[in-house]
Amino acid sequence: MTDTVFKVTARIIKRLSSIAQTSSGKATLAKLRNSIGRNLAQTAEVWPDVFAELPESFLSKTGEPTKEELSIFTSLQLYALQQQGKSESIESFDGKDNIGEALKSLRNAEDSNAIDRRFNVMITATTFNELTTHLRYLIKLLRKGNTKVSYAKLADDLFWYQNGFEDRVKLRWGQSYYTYAAKTKENTDK
Repeated sequence: MTDTVFKVTARIIKRLSSIAQTSSGKATLAKLRNSIGRNLAQTAEVWPDVFAELPESFLSKTGEPTKEELSIFTSLQLYALQQQGKSESIESFDGKDNIGEALKSLRNAEDSNAIDRRFNVMITATTFNELTTHLRYLIKLLRKGNTKVSYAKLADDLFWYQNGFEDRVKLRWGQSYYTYAAKTKENTDK
């Protein structure tokens, strides 16, 4: 069985989710949150929780983080950010929906014009770092509710984004995010 970014991330998050309410689980999530915005090389405190789960083919041989490492690491940080203060897991383990699907819940709960502007800024990002910075802000907004996110799918999308498929990833996110208005209108017209 070949490991994929999706499968590895799902495995790590299932483990983190199972220990999230223990003192060691809370400490691990806090370390992941505290690593946000720092280079992977400067986050030795989370290496045991991340690298122990990664297949050797995902690990850097040059000292520069691989796309797999960056995708998984970023997704785990965002998971830890949204999971903060929650007793139930916010991970959607089915992996069907992308982040656009999760973020559209904000359109109903918040001022949709403001959320749309923030989503559009994120979706027009031109670099991985810019994208993840804007994504982090939107995840902070998701913390208010109980929206579940497939962080394994997000890691997979981030991997493909870095591998030249950024337009496809952004288009899928946008399609999922904006279909909300049409589906809601259809349901209210019946």
